Amino acid sequence: MVVGAGLAGLTAAHALHAAGMSVRLIEARTAVGGRIKTLTPEGLGDDAWFDLDATWHWSNQPEVRALAAGLGVETFPQFRNGRAVVDDPSAGSSPTMVDLTPPSPSELRFVGGAGVLCRRLAARLPADGLWLGTEVTAIGRQDAGVVVVTDEDGDGAASGVEAAFVVVAVPPRLVVQKIAFTPGLPDDLVRVMTATPTWMARAHKCLAVYESAFWRKAGRSGLAFSPAGPLIEVHDACTDGGGAAGLWGFLSGDHVHRDPAFDRRMPSVFAQLGRLFGAEAADPVQYFERDWSNDPYTNDEVAWMGAPLAYGDEAFARPALDGRLFWAGAETSAVGGGHMEGAVRSGRRAAASVLAAAGLGPVTGERGEPARLGVDLPTGGKQGATPGSATGTGRPAPDPQLTGASGRMLSSPLNGL
Repeated sequence: MVVGAGLAGLTAAHALHAAGMSVRLIEARTAVGGRIKTLTPEGLGDDAWFDLDATWHWSNQPEVRALAAGLGVETFPQFRNGRAVVDDPSAGSSPTMVDLTPPSPSELRFVGGAGVLCRRLAARLPADGLWLGTEVTAIGRQDAGVVVVTDEDGDGAASGVEAAFVVVAVPPRLVVQKIAFTPGLPDDLVRVMTATPTWMARAHKCLAVYESAFWRKAGRSGLAFSPAGPLIEVHDACTDGGGAAGLWGFLSGDHVHRDPAFDRRMPSVFAQLGRLFGAEAADPVQYFERDWSNDPYTNDEVAWMGAPLAYGDEAFARPALDGRLFWAGAETSAVGGGHMEGAVRSGRRAAASVLAAAGLGPVTGERGEPARLGVDLPTGGKQGATPGSATGTGRPAPDPQLTGASGRMLSSPLNGL
C-alpha cells in the first residue's frame, strides 16, 4: 500500500509493481500529481500547457532526469536570454534593466509540463491499483502487517484495507495532523515530522497568458524581481519553442496582496506586469492563480514554533510500526529535498526498503537510497484510460484551489477549473 500519489508515491508504487509486488496507491485528491499541476487552458491548442506548481529541475539532479528519460519525457532549458527587470516602487524609481549571469547548475523544464511524469507513471500501474478521492485517516499495526483506514466519500464512513507494508508519501507535518497511528508514533519522530517544513505550503502562483512572447522580441528574459509585489518574482512560462506564451510569478506573502479576493487582486497584478514589461503585459488573454496555501493537502495551517529542520532527517530512513511502515516524500530526502529530485529519490528509497523487508531485494546507497530502481521504464505497453483524473479520461479533474479568467477584459472568474 502506498499513501499519496504525488511524484514520490508514484515512483515508489511503480518500482514495487515493476518488482512483482501487488500495489495499491491511495490519493486524497481527485487526480495524481500532488503538488505537481500542469494546466492545459482551453482554446489555446493541444500544445499549450503551463506548470502552476513544481516547474524546474536542475542539470545536477540525476535521478529525476533518469526517470524522465526512462518515461520518454524530454526537457528544455528555462528561457533566460535577455535582460531581467528589478523594480522597487517604494524607492520612487522606475524599473531597472539588468544583465544577469546564467544560473549554474542550469534550470530545466519538462516538455508538456511536470505533470507528464506523474501521468505516465500512473498509466503503468494496474487499472484497479489507483484509488483517487480517498483520504487515509488511520494506519494500525496488526499481525499480518498493517490496516489502512480510509474515508472514500468524505462522509466519515471508514473502511479498512489490509496490507503487508505501507509507504506514506505525504508531507510529514500533514501526516501528523491528518493520520492517526496505532500504536502511536515515537515522540522523537513526531517532533521531527512537525519541525520539517512542507515545500510550497505558502506558495501562491499567478499565470498570465498572452498571444505572443512580446518581451522576448524586446530583448527581455521575462525574469523580474520586485520586493513590493504583488508578484515578488516573475518568470517566462512559454512552452518549448514558444508555441504558448505566458508569464508566471509568485504572489507576495504580504496580507495586502493575499487577502483581497481574486477579482480585486487581478487588476493590481496586471498593473504590475505592465510596469515591468510594458502595456501589452497588462492585457493578457487568460489569467490563472493557484493558491497552494489554501490546499488542505499541502498547507496544514499550523504556526511555526521554533526553527524548522533541514530536509531529509535520518529519522525518515528508519521504518516504523515494527518495520511495516516506510516514509517517502520530497521533504524526507537529504538530497534534492523539497524538489522533484528529492521526491524521486525518496520513492526509490522507500520501495527498496519494502523489497528488502519482504526478502525481495537488498537496500543499497546512502541511507538506503538505491542508485537506480525502476528507472528504465517502457514507453509502450498496454494502453487504456489514463489515470490522473476522476473520470479516467486524462483531463485534469476540477481543482478548487485554481481560479482563472479569460477574455480581453478578464472580468469573469472561472472557479474550479
